[in-house]
Amino acid sequence: MHSPSSQSAHPAWIAVDWGTSNVRAWAMDDGSSILDQASSPLGMNAIAADDALSFEGVLIGLIDRWLPRDATVRVQVVICGMAGAKQGWLEAPYCSVPVRPDELASGAVRPDISDPRIDVAILPGLKQVDDPDVMRGEETQLVGFMAAHPAFDGWVCLPGTHSKWARVSGGAIRGFKTYMTGEVFALLSKQSILRHSMDDRWDDAVFEQAVREAASAPTGFLHRLFTVRASGLVGNADAASQPGASVLSGAVIGSEIADVVRDLGRDSQIAQIALIGDGKLAGLYRKALAAHGFDADAVDGEAITIAGLASAYRVINIS
Repeated sequence: MHSPSSQSAHPAWIAVDWGTSNVRAWAMDDGSSILDQASSPLGMNAIAADDALSFEGVLIGLIDRWLPRDATVRVQVVICGMAGAKQGWLEAPYCSVPVRPDELASGAVRPDISDPRIDVAILPGLKQVDDPDVMRGEETQLVGFMAAHPAFDGWVCLPGTHSKWARVSGGAIRGFKTYMTGEVFALLSKQSILRHSMDDRWDDAVFEQAVREAASAPTGFLHRLFTVRASGLVGNADAASQPGASVLSGAVIGSEIADVVRDLGRDSQIAQIALIGDGKLAGLYRKALAAHGFDADAVDGEAITIAGLASAYRVINIS
């Protein structure tokens, strides 16, 4: 567990992002500036696997130094993510699209708390009945993005293990699509026969070529995967010399982008694409989109998460 800094923090409220494998917390002032932060590997899965752990106990262990010594004032804690899942602290039922940010915040649930120093609100996830889909945690990032870009009209991409593409227009989340791109890459690169073709090499040009091939032959995805392995066995020197991870990553991300671009082509009103995230993965998505002639600006994921939690805090405080 990463403890808060040694400087004492006196938060007006506390923001929490509770994931499957970790939890992050931020002590916030009234102006939604960060006073301090802390993190722990005790995400939802760790708590579910250990009867000695509880969500409240993990939370207090993470934020105790920020809390008053007595219970004269309750500190509001706003939580997004897997704490609201069916297997989490208390289920926060999904809201249906289309939905506005204030409607999401109004769907927050409040678990029973033993510690009188905190008041906890857990934000709901988002569901789509037609073309069935769900998200939990990413909707808070979308709310934060919308607060910073109120006039945005387009698609917002959240790359990750399960990448999300959300249609945002008129101050509401209108719909979304999930792609298992990151999980498929992990499974194929670590547990399939393709693991024998993976190494530490990387080539941007090879990645971009694989993206273009995924677009030109979208129905050949499964065949293209096996060529990653077969090229090294049949004496094709050019193909065998290509970094397998670059080809595989380009194939799976390229397949996702090709499907998204098809939808973009159907929506003549689309003028903007945004990426929530940073680092190498967001960069790969920018390259994949650029191969199709689309530009996308990347926005820091942590800052957007905090902005979304701050937006919910304001709604909860008013209601």
